[in-house]
Amino acid sequence: MHAALGTLTSVTGCTAAVVVGAFVGSRPAVRNRPLPWLGRLQLAALMALILSLGIKLGADEEVIASLGQIGLSAFAITVAAMAGSVAALTLLRRFVLKLDRFGLPLGSGGGSEDSHGDAQKADNSLTKWIVGAVALGMLAGYFIVPASVVQYCGTVIDVGLYLLLFLVGMDIGQEGTMISDIKTAGFKVLLVPVAVGIGSLAAGALVGLALSLGPKDAAAVSAGLGWYSLAPTLLAPYSLPVSAVCFLANVMREIFAILAIPFVAKHIGYVECVALPGAAAMDTVLPVVVGATHERITIYSFTSGILLSLAVPVLVSTIIAL
Repeated sequence: MHAALGTLTSVTGCTAAVVVGAFVGSRPAVRNRPLPWLGRLQLAALMALILSLGIKLGADEEVIASLGQIGLSAFAITVAAMAGSVAALTLLRRFVLKLDRFGLPLGSGGGSEDSHGDAQKADNSLTKWIVGAVALGMLAGYFIVPASVVQYCGTVIDVGLYLLLFLVGMDIGQEGTMISDIKTAGFKVLLVPVAVGIGSLAAGALVGLALSLGPKDAAAVSAGLGWYSLAPTLLAPYSLPVSAVCFLANVMREIFAILAIPFVAKHIGYVECVALPGAAAMDTVLPVVVGATHERITIYSFTSGILLSLAVPVLVSTIIAL
């Protein structure tokens, strides 16, 4: 019940931030004027959020201790789950959604022009900034930042997240294509989290055949879908070792997603970026997805993240009950 309430609160807060931002951005007084500071403010807020996340992770003894004990299993499951979800979403995009790699309908005629502008946007310097912020944050959290300061990192992350989502909403409002994007996506957008979930669980179970955990426990770890604060708690009564692997694997999924999104956007597809973070596609990683792709991908990322977040408790509980 507590987990469900927390999910509902998080979903409501994130949705409100995006909607309010879109409303503000769509106002004629805002939409009709250039806002050169908007992108710089987004980058600053993103760096503050990721740096704070790095500090929090670096100061967490459980994360650091897990690195040496169960790191290999967690790494293998994380990479497999991310690769499986990207592969499943690529099949969905091409054969069901019928979108090109830029998230535009096949044969729409806009791919050539859009690909030029957006491909350049995807090829940005976000990756090096993100890598630096994560590494610096974890080192600072482990060696320098006192516990009295670390305790405020959660607040900084929450504030930074809502600010980022508000700014993303402003971008959407200024773009003025949100309604058409929703119409273009249609009900098929609901298939995106299904593909991400199936790809994650299937690939996780497959790699589990080569691990001591086995396919069932590996699938349970994959079912965390990036929600490292909830999934390990659900698994703790079942198995503490599996819970520990789950915690580290889902921390890795969020960090690896942030690092991999610019590459996937450039070389595989915009919609596929939504698959990488799993449940975090609706909040922490949403600004990274939009920054590396296009505002029209927001509807896919946000919807997928919400539905996957709601699915995590159900999937984890079902798998361990088998």
